[in-house]
Amino acid sequence: MREIKTSLGIFKIPDTPTIKTKKGVLKLPVMAPILVPTELVQANNYNPNHVDDNNMRLLETSILENGFTFAIVTVWDPDIEKFVIVDGFHREEILKFWLECEEIPIVVLEQDIAQRLAATVQFNRARGVHQVDLMGDLVKSLFEQGQDDQEIAKQLGMEPEEVFRLKQITGIAELFKNQKYSKAWEMHEVNENV
Repeated sequence: MREIKTSLGIFKIPDTPTIKTKKGVLKLPVMAPILVPTELVQANNYNPNHVDDNNMRLLETSILENGFTFAIVTVWDPDIEKFVIVDGFHREEILKFWLECEEIPIVVLEQDIAQRLAATVQFNRARGVHQVDLMGDLVKSLFEQGQDDQEIAKQLGMEPEEVFRLKQITGIAELFKNQKYSKAWEMHEVNENV
């Protein structure tokens, strides 16, 4: 069990249960949620997902009619002393601002910034929702974290060509400095007597 000390108290994070699968051991953070005060939960600054007002109202209706079925996925950021959202920003918005809850159910992952960025995209893409310009910003951020195109593609569930296109969208020449380019054509002498 981990303990996280905050200005609002100490929170005990249960050990994450696991199950065995044919691909190895699978962590089940969904089985280890905790309740924390809303003021300790903060949005990340890199989410490429946008939900329009109609879908936000639908999300509120779903929560009211079905209950809150998916805890907010977070990581603890000791620098800002907040639980930063990896997945569930819009659910958090509904609880915090629309329903004015005092506490929010969260699960806490142990991930570095590159893993957090990748996880946010994985969650969004699995649902089929992301915005191209913000995806470009995420690719740029992962690149700046030292990842190459292959690593970024693997983590974000993309083809390398998608990563390349998203790097083009950002317009940052720095992202292309180590690229290998093929020649558009090769010059050969032609024997006109043949």
